[in-house]
Amino acid sequence: MIELAVFDMAGTTIDDRDEVYRVLREATEREGANYTDEVFQKWMGTEKKWAIENLLRLGGVDVDDELHEKTWEWFRQELRRTYTDNPPKPLPGIEEALTTLREQGIKVALTTGFAREIADLIFASMGWEQGETFEASACGDEVEAGRPAPDMIERVMKELGVKDTAAVVSVGDTSADVQSALRAGVTSVGVLTGHLGQQDFAAEGAHLVLDSAAELPDALADLPSSAAISAGVNQ
Repeated sequence: MIELAVFDMAGTTIDDRDEVYRVLREATEREGANYTDEVFQKWMGTEKKWAIENLLRLGGVDVDDELHEKTWEWFRQELRRTYTDNPPKPLPGIEEALTTLREQGIKVALTTGFAREIADLIFASMGWEQGETFEASACGDEVEAGRPAPDMIERVMKELGVKDTAAVVSVGDTSADVQSALRAGVTSVGVLTGHLGQQDFAAEGAHLVLDSAAELPDALADLPSSAAISAGVNQ
């Protein structure tokens, strides 16, 4: 019996037109970073300040604290500007799916690599409220380590009093989402609304792949058993 469904935000529950990735890439490239699409993809879904530091280094930039903070500040301001001018929207069917889950007694939590200030901006623009749309949320700047670490999943589990990892499903569109779920020992569901395909998720070890997170209520019966998940974690 699933007690808690944890969802990523950009690319999983909200459509931000890929603005977060445009801004992330521009923030680092404007400082001289040069890297491949494949390298960039590995940092999708991770905590953004950490991603900036690593993308700068991987892109051949000598990073010190001053440059890191300067790049982070530009990223924050540009993302706030673009989200204010053209707010993200819920992906099709997502709001109905979240309502269905909550009506079934399943708690809903949102996790994101965004800082709290950006997450709250998005929630306000879409009219999403804690207690009305979801029960809890966790942001990358509120935990010791963002994705792919399991900290955000563990944070919302603790906040909502859910102790059994077999009763938790985590849904996301990136490699970091899958790895975070696996490290937390919960069921990982990949969705094809981002930049990864079916084979990518299979290679990452996702337990189930859906076309959209909106399909989760109907797919709960297809989730693997807790025993199967535990066996996969222990391999």
